[in-house]
Amino acid sequence: MRVINVSEIKPGMILAEELVSPRGQVLAEVGTSITAQQLLHASYYGIQQVAIQDEEEAIDKYDNEAPDEFIGETQSWRILNSKEFKEFKQAYNRCTDKLEAIITDFVERKVPINNDEIIQEIHTVFEKHSTGLGIMAMMLNIQEIDASTFQHCVNVAIISRVCGGWIGIKDEKELDVLTMCGLYHDIGKSLVPHSILTKTDKLTDEEFARMAEHPLLGYNLLMDAELDRRIKLAALQHHERNNGTGYPYGLTKEFISPFSKIVAITDVYDAMTADRCYRAGICPFEVIAQFQREDKTKYDQQILQIFLENIAESYISTGVLLSDGSRGIISMINTKALSSPLVKLDDGSFVDLRERTDLFIRACI
Repeated sequence: MRVINVSEIKPGMILAEELVSPRGQVLAEVGTSITAQQLLHASYYGIQQVAIQDEEEAIDKYDNEAPDEFIGETQSWRILNSKEFKEFKQAYNRCTDKLEAIITDFVERKVPINNDEIIQEIHTVFEKHSTGLGIMAMMLNIQEIDASTFQHCVNVAIISRVCGGWIGIKDEKELDVLTMCGLYHDIGKSLVPHSILTKTDKLTDEEFARMAEHPLLGYNLLMDAELDRRIKLAALQHHERNNGTGYPYGLTKEFISPFSKIVAITDVYDAMTADRCYRAGICPFEVIAQFQREDKTKYDQQILQIFLENIAESYISTGVLLSDGSRGIISMINTKALSSPLVKLDDGSFVDLRERTDLFIRACI
């Protein structure tokens, strides 16, 4: 057992002692794989330190197979078996294949980038799914744990375009540029050794240094291409953070492109949802909680708040499984505590997760 500061806890670490509020309320039991939602509750109570088990980086990996609670006609099951989803996945796969061909030709054969086909394919996706919320529902069900860099880039492109609409960008040409910022933000990874990109164990310091070169490598690749400058800056700046803690240059908010700030958020969102997906569903509220635990100076809060609010609101009337095994439907979102909505339980009673800090959403069903 070791005692560490709450700020150092990673979701997935295993509790060695009960997590107890100052009033004596048990927030989490011994042996619990702690979630970001529980860590937010700990922050509400001003808890400074937590005892965790000693296992090396005790991160509880999600299983590929869904637990028994998810078997049946869940929302995810209905989406996955719909005609609309099948059409979406076909268009998505075409986008991924085209992006791989474009980047391969550009990097290896110096063929100029032509975005016409892939942008038209993305337009088709948005025309068939008129709301951002509908598209996000599709995206959450297309995630794969071993998604390729190209799939990730298509994900970030689509999510960035949705986010752009949510924050009020109406000009289609501007949305196209933002979409391309997502498509090419990780192009530098094409020059990173495949063994590093696909390594499942923790990267060595040397390997991490190689990985951290990809923003600069990407910018250098795109520097002379006939592309909007913001696309090149997104490749360079998507790991920069408003407070100067990012890389490669440690830029602060004044020097980061607005589109790069959007991609910084959607890039992390896609990475987190891909790492935490069940076969039959995903819990976005854990992702929201992780974002909310971050230093508020790290991301553009205006963009982030609008993005997270829309993600949360898309789950109103959706079934959820709570940490105590009870089921319910999300009835209302607490805008000041997005990861802790009001839930109507199967027995007709209501539970406000903002007040019931001993409970959290385990999954959306």
